[in-house]
Amino acid sequence: MGFYPPASLVRDAQRRGVEVRSPDVNRSAAKCALEGDAVRIGLEYVRSLGEEEAAAVVAVRERGGPFSGVRELAQRTTLDRARLEALVASGACDSFDGDRRALFWELGLVPRTQSVPGSGGEERQLALPLDPTAPAPALREQTAWERMLADYRLTSLSVGVHPLSLLRPHLPKGTLSSRELAEKPSGGSVAVAGMTVARQRPATANGVVFMLLEDEFGQVNLIVPPVVYERFRALVRAEPLLLARGKFERLGRNRNVVVRELEPLSPLARSCAEEADVFGSLPAAHHFGHR
Repeated sequence: MGFYPPASLVRDAQRRGVEVRSPDVNRSAAKCALEGDAVRIGLEYVRSLGEEEAAAVVAVRERGGPFSGVRELAQRTTLDRARLEALVASGACDSFDGDRRALFWELGLVPRTQSVPGSGGEERQLALPLDPTAPAPALREQTAWERMLADYRLTSLSVGVHPLSLLRPHLPKGTLSSRELAEKPSGGSVAVAGMTVARQRPATANGVVFMLLEDEFGQVNLIVPPVVYERFRALVRAEPLLLARGKFERLGRNRNVVVRELEPLSPLARSCAEEADVFGSLPAAHHFGHR
């Protein structure tokens, strides 16, 4: 829909009571589709899979029936290591009754952020365990941070926890949610935080930048004056998670924050993720933005 990335459309649908279900190798079509009263995300949304590979997985499933597990998925399709890894890491194989780490073990795969020393990061066509009879070791289950970051990194959206739900307890005191902002009268200084989902700098706006922040409850409009844009240009253009301070204005049905200063939240998110034993760093800006 142009202005809005897929992640924002998913969150808006959820807030309106529409159930959105994650990609699933045994349930998803190649593209998004209705599943009763719910929407099932298509396999095309899994990064690195692509349109042709997603359609091929669906075709194999329709010919031979559902996949019984990740090993059968690997054996019946021609997917290489990168695409198998993406399907597992994105949650598209969660219905196989195994934590994602256990599914990686079953395939003999190690996520890229935990590559085996000396492997050189090689791609291989099919990666099965050296000893298929060996039981999986006791593996720590993924944290909420790990699942959320993997969802955004691999599909550009998440039907589960919102990043701001995890960040909220760590934000500076007095930071308002979009829900709290909706109850606030016009005027006065406010601080809001969210995921940057849209940026616009119309030629007719005399250098003003319009931004849309999304938190776990809704969206907040930011108006960035030219002088503020010049000061925080890098954050406006690339930062995926922002804290904005400024003046709150109500104009009819619109609720805007005229920005005075911006602060990146990626360092805070990275710190929180590391405390939760997340492997790897916070995803780059595009993992939280347009696909």
